[in-house]
Amino acid sequence: MNRKVLMVSTASRWLGTARMPRSLARAGFEVSLLAPRGSLALHSRFLSRTSVLRDGSTPMQWLLSLVAMINEVDPTLVVPCDEVAIRLLFELVRRPPRDLGSNGVARITTLVQRSLGDPAHYEASIDKTLLPAAAVALGIPVPRHAVVDTIEQAAEQGEVLGYPLVLKRRYGFASQGVAIVQRSDELRAAAGALLRPMQLDLGVQRPQKLLVQAFVDGPMLSQTMVAWDGVPLAGFGRQRQVVFSAGKGASAVVSTRKTPAIREYTERMCRAFGMSGFFSVQYLEPVDGTPPVLLEINRRIVTFMHLDEYCGVDLCGALFQRLAGLPQTLPSDIADGARPKTIVSFPREWLRDPESDWLRDHPADVPWDDPEVFEAMVALRHE
Repeated sequence: MNRKVLMVSTASRWLGTARMPRSLARAGFEVSLLAPRGSLALHSRFLSRTSVLRDGSTPMQWLLSLVAMINEVDPTLVVPCDEVAIRLLFELVRRPPRDLGSNGVARITTLVQRSLGDPAHYEASIDKTLLPAAAVALGIPVPRHAVVDTIEQAAEQGEVLGYPLVLKRRYGFASQGVAIVQRSDELRAAAGALLRPMQLDLGVQRPQKLLVQAFVDGPMLSQTMVAWDGVPLAGFGRQRQVVFSAGKGASAVVSTRKTPAIREYTERMCRAFGMSGFFSVQYLEPVDGTPPVLLEINRRIVTFMHLDEYCGVDLCGALFQRLAGLPQTLPSDIADGARPKTIVSFPREWLRDPESDWLRDHPADVPWDDPEVFEAMVALRHE
C-alpha cells in the first residue's frame, strides 16, 4: 500500500492544518505538506517532507508547485486544508489549464478525483447558492431561502423572509462571504459588498448570485466525517459553546455531542454526492425544537477534526484501514450513552480571553507532543 499523503494549503494560520499531520502519521500515513511561508503547519514534527510556496503566489503558480510536489512525493491522496485549496483542486478537475500539459493534467485530475470523490457534485456541495436545492431534493431541512441575482431582488426577498436575515455569496469561509442583516436599511450595502469579486472566485467570470436566508436562532452543530467513494467510514458530532469573536465563524470552545439527525443527514449527502476524504457539515438546531437545518459543507480539514480521539473515534485510522483493504475495526461514531466532553481550542480561546473560565475548568487542546507547533501558536499572541 502507498502510505503517502500530501496535504495542500494556501493559508498560513489555520489551526486544523497544523494539527492534522499528527493524526495522519499516527494512523500510519507518511505525511507531506505544500504550504505558504510562515505556516503553523510547517513546524510539525510529524511531516516527512515539505515544500514552501513563494510569497504572493498566483493560482497558476500554486498549481505548478502542486504538480512538482506530486511528482516528487507520488502520494496516494491529496488532502485540501482550506477553502482556496479545495476550490483550486475542484477547478483543476472541472477546467484543467492547458499550461500543465495533457500528461500532467491527467495524472493530477485522477489523483484529485480519487481523493475527493465524484466531480459531478463538486460544485453543488460547496456553492452556497446551489447546496440548499440539492439538500431539499435529498429530504434534508434547510432554512427558508431564495437565490437572487441583484440587490433589488435581495431587498424584495428580505420583505418576504423578514429580519434579521442572512446573505451569503457563492463561496466563503470563517464568515467571509456572509452577512447577518438586522434591518432593511442595511441590506443594500451588505448585498453590494457580497456581490463584489473576491479571492475565492479565482478570477473565474460567472454571474454572481446571493443566497438570501431566513435567520435561524439556535446553537451551531457540526458533523465531521471521513468517507470513501460515497461510503461513510467514521465521524463525530460537536456543538459550539463559545465563538472566537463576534461576527466570526470560528469556534473557541466546543462540546462533543452525538446527534443522530445530523449524522443521518450527513451520511445521506455523503452517499448522494459520492464524497471521499475528510469533510465537516454545519447545522443549526432551532430553539423551537424543529429538526436541525443544514448550513454548509466544508470539504477540507477543519480546526476540530483531530479531536476525534476525545470521542473514541479515529478518522485517519478508519481511512487507512479502508485504503489498506483491512477490516473496519475502529468505532465509526461516538459510543451510545457517552458523556459529552467540553474541549477548549488552543490557542484560540487563550487569544480570545487569557483569563477565560473555560481554560480553567476544562481541558485545553494544546499540542504538547509537537513543541514547535506549540511555540508557533504561542507566538500568535504577539502578532
